[in-house]
Amino acid sequence: MIVVEHHRGDRDLGRGLAPLLIVLATSLVVLGCRHLAAVPALDPTRLEETVGSAFSRESQWQEGLPDRNVVQAGQLVIHADFGLAEQHRLIRDLETMRTEVSQDLGLPISDEPVHLYLFADTSGYDSFAARHFPNFPVRRAFFVETDTTLAVFAPWQDRIAEDLRHETTHGYVHAVVPTVPLWLDEGIAEHFEVPRGSEGIHPQHVAHLAGRFLEGTWRLDLARLESLSSAGEMSQDHYAEAWAWVHWLLHTTPLRRRILQDYLA
Repeated sequence: MIVVEHHRGDRDLGRGLAPLLIVLATSLVVLGCRHLAAVPALDPTRLEETVGSAFSRESQWQEGLPDRNVVQAGQLVIHADFGLAEQHRLIRDLETMRTEVSQDLGLPISDEPVHLYLFADTSGYDSFAARHFPNFPVRRAFFVETDTTLAVFAPWQDRIAEDLRHETTHGYVHAVVPTVPLWLDEGIAEHFEVPRGSEGIHPQHVAHLAGRFLEGTWRLDLARLESLSSAGEMSQDHYAEAWAWVHWLLHTTPLRRRILQDYLA
């Protein structure tokens, strides 16, 4: 079970601070990429504890789920409470993102459906989440993986594109990689939640890490990320650092990108 709260910052600010982030990221070399190979896989038993009884009663999700309109776009099956055009630009963007995720991470493309349940408003979404996933922290959107289903739940609101890019990334990855360390899973999703053409630069994370570094109140700590056992424990520091690791691996050298790809293979 993956639950995430998203943030958005100013894109120009992020590009301006990107060189500073690269300087910070060079300290990762000292730790060595060998550390990545030692990261434990995400424990499925922890997921069941997080979700509670709803994890083992998947059929009960049907109560209150959006069902007015169903659109299929590649691997995605989108269920909405409202009219949704098949050629909506967001749907096309999410469908195209599958190729980007596959190519960047070196993953095969799966045909396993990823179901996106889109609520017309936040009240319907909040009611559904409280009824079926009462143990979840409050989030704008979340992703669920069971033995048979990959599903995203989200309300239609101003930041729906960012939310769906993030959660759909979880779906694309988990369709082919059965277990992913929590911090790495979130770092990958943070990387792909930014608009296409951004080269994975996440402006708010860049600004946050740069500010904390200049204050002298933060340093990179992979062991701290590895110790996290649930998404509810993750702070903005954790999300930003997880994103920084993924961005460093994917965008610095071909060798580092291959290290990440080999780990996920």
